[in-house]
Amino acid sequence: MITILNNIMASNGFKLVDVDLANESFNSSLYKAESKLREEYFLTIDLNDNSNEALKRFIDQAAQEIFEDIQSSGKVELYFEKNCTMLICLDSSGLDQDLVLALEEDPYNFKKNVIKYSATELAALNAYLTSHSITAITNDTINDILNANSGKDFLEFKHQNRSHNRLYDLIIRVMLKLSFLSYHPQEQKLENLTGQIDAAVPAALTETFERILSADWKDEAVIANVESIWGNKA
Repeated sequence: MITILNNIMASNGFKLVDVDLANESFNSSLYKAESKLREEYFLTIDLNDNSNEALKRFIDQAAQEIFEDIQSSGKVELYFEKNCTMLICLDSSGLDQDLVLALEEDPYNFKKNVIKYSATELAALNAYLTSHSITAITNDTINDILNANSGKDFLEFKHQNRSHNRLYDLIIRVMLKLSFLSYHPQEQKLENLTGQIDAAVPAALTETFERILSADWKDEAVIANVESIWGNKA
């Protein structure tokens, strides 16, 4: 899952920071916004163990150690201390939701966002990327997934239809955790209503129809228009 997150970071205006955080209990990558107008960092973390004990140890000890190691590395700007979000990938299988909540609400060092995933969701997403020859997961790519199938996937997700594509759940979860991503609803193609109406009007009534459209239908002119177009039947 961290490979997916790293791809998203690199494809949406962030560059990798060369900082060594070698650790047997997790994999990590630090990213910095390329634009000077955005003073923010993101640290992606993939824990090798999501047991209760490992999560507690991460909250109580490891997160602070990581923060201090990066801060003292000489590779980050001063704003790192106040503006770095840790994105933590956790396999949802057997995950303790209370510990996940405790991790995200921990006020120290990093702001922490947990991205849960299942093996099925990850496999579905990787299969989609492979089948569509996608190498860079840009914001547009994510929107293409969300708007797929003419919006039907969104309705299935909304109503929790058991048959819907599992990658959709994961994409929604990722987008909600990454503030720099934005959703753009698919624009609906408008039908040419004028053409449809013109085609539906019988030839014998075309002149009448055109006079109806061109008339001034103010209240005081209604009777006069009716008599002019259809004739005075009184």
